[in-house]
Amino acid sequence: MLALFASLAACNSEQRSMEVDGSEATVASETGELPADVLYATRPLMGGEVYRTASFQASSLLHFDTTQLIQVLDTSDVMFVKARVHRDTAAYTGFVSKAILPE
Repeated sequence: MLALFASLAACNSEQRSMEVDGSEATVASETGELPADVLYATRPLMGGEVYRTASFQASSLLHFDTTQLIQVLDTSDVMFVKARVHRDTAAYTGFVSKAILPE
Protein backbone atom coordinates (compact mmCIF):
# COMPACT_ATOMS: atom_id res chain seq x y z
CA MET A 1 0.00 0.00 0.00
CA LEU A 2 2.83 2.39 0.89
CA ALA A 3 4.54 1.61 -2.43
CA LEU A 4 1.34 2.54 -4.28
CA PHE A 5 1.20 5.96 -2.59
CA ALA A 6 4.90 6.54 -3.28
CA SER A 7 4.36 5.71 -6.97
CA LEU A 8 1.38 8.05 -7.22
CA ALA A 9 3.27 10.85 -5.50
CA ALA A 10 6.22 10.42 -7.88
CA CYS A 11 3.94 10.52 -10.93
CA ASN A 12 2.16 13.57 -9.58
CA SER A 13 5.41 15.48 -9.01
CA GLU A 14 6.69 14.55 -12.49
CA GLN A 15 3.45 15.81 -14.05
CA ARG A 16 3.66 19.04 -12.03
CA SER A 17 7.25 19.71 -13.15
CA MET A 18 6.26 19.11 -16.79
CA GLU A 19 3.40 21.58 -16.43
CA VAL A 20 5.72 24.22 -14.96
CA ASP A 21 8.28 23.69 -17.72
CA GLY A 22 5.62 23.89 -20.42
CA SER A 23 4.11 27.08 -19.05
CA GLU A 24 7.51 28.74 -18.73
CA ALA A 25 8.23 27.98 -22.38
CA THR A 26 4.87 29.43 -23.38
CA VAL A 27 5.52 32.63 -21.45
CA ALA A 28 8.97 33.01 -22.98
CA SER A 29 7.66 32.52 -26.51
CA GLU A 30 4.73 34.90 -25.94
CA THR A 31 6.87 37.82 -24.82
CA GLY A 32 9.46 37.63 -27.61
CA GLU A 33 11.08 40.88 -28.75
CA LEU A 34 9.34 43.98 -27.39
CA PRO A 35 8.58 46.97 -29.63
CA ALA A 36 10.87 49.99 -29.19
CA ASP A 37 8.24 52.07 -27.34
CA VAL A 38 7.63 49.40 -24.66
CA LEU A 39 9.46 49.80 -21.33
CA TYR A 40 8.56 46.30 -20.12
CA ALA A 41 5.81 43.69 -20.31
CA THR A 42 4.04 42.17 -17.32
CA ARG A 43 0.94 40.30 -16.22
CA PRO A 44 -1.45 41.95 -13.74
CA LEU A 45 -1.94 40.64 -10.20
CA MET A 46 -5.72 40.80 -10.73
CA GLY A 47 -8.19 41.62 -13.48
CA GLY A 48 -8.80 45.23 -14.37
CA GLU A 49 -9.62 47.82 -17.01
CA VAL A 50 -7.79 49.76 -19.68
CA TYR A 51 -9.16 53.31 -19.36
CA ARG A 52 -9.28 55.93 -22.12
CA THR A 53 -7.61 58.55 -19.85
CA ALA A 54 -5.69 58.35 -16.56
CA SER A 55 -8.82 58.39 -14.38
CA PHE A 56 -11.05 55.74 -12.80
CA GLN A 57 -14.04 57.78 -14.03
CA ALA A 58 -12.89 57.55 -17.67
CA SER A 59 -14.59 55.19 -20.07
CA SER A 60 -13.21 51.68 -20.23
CA LEU A 61 -11.64 50.48 -23.47
CA LEU A 62 -11.13 46.88 -22.41
CA HIS A 63 -11.44 44.52 -19.45
CA PHE A 64 -8.54 42.08 -18.88
CA ASP A 65 -7.71 39.23 -16.53
CA THR A 66 -4.49 37.87 -15.01
CA THR A 67 -3.56 35.93 -18.16
CA GLN A 68 -3.30 39.10 -20.27
CA LEU A 69 0.15 40.43 -21.15
CA ILE A 70 0.36 44.20 -20.59
CA GLN A 71 3.00 46.26 -22.40
CA VAL A 72 3.93 49.27 -20.28
CA LEU A 73 4.71 52.39 -22.34
CA ASP A 74 4.98 55.19 -19.74
CA THR A 75 5.18 55.25 -15.93
CA SER A 76 5.31 59.02 -15.29
CA ASP A 77 1.76 59.27 -13.83
CA VAL A 78 1.42 58.70 -10.07
CA MET A 79 -1.59 56.33 -10.23
CA PHE A 80 -1.59 54.93 -13.78
CA VAL A 81 0.74 53.54 -16.43
CA LYS A 82 0.17 54.10 -20.11
CA ALA A 83 -0.17 50.60 -21.52
CA ARG A 84 -0.94 48.57 -24.61
CA VAL A 85 -3.02 45.40 -24.41
CA HIS A 86 -3.62 43.07 -27.36
CA ARG A 87 -6.97 41.31 -27.67
CA ASP A 88 -7.62 39.09 -30.67
CA THR A 89 -6.25 41.08 -33.63
CA ALA A 90 -6.61 44.56 -32.08
CA ALA A 91 -4.25 46.54 -29.84
CA TYR A 92 -5.74 48.85 -27.19
CA THR A 93 -3.66 51.69 -25.78
CA GLY A 94 -4.85 53.42 -22.63
CA PHE A 95 -4.22 53.63 -18.92
CA VAL A 96 -4.00 50.85 -16.31
CA SER A 97 -3.87 51.29 -12.54
CA LYS A 98 -0.38 50.81 -11.11
CA ALA A 99 -1.91 49.13 -8.05
CA ILE A 100 -2.71 45.92 -9.94
CA LEU A 101 0.71 45.52 -11.56
CA PRO A 102 3.67 43.80 -9.90
CA GLU A 103 6.43 46.16 -8.74
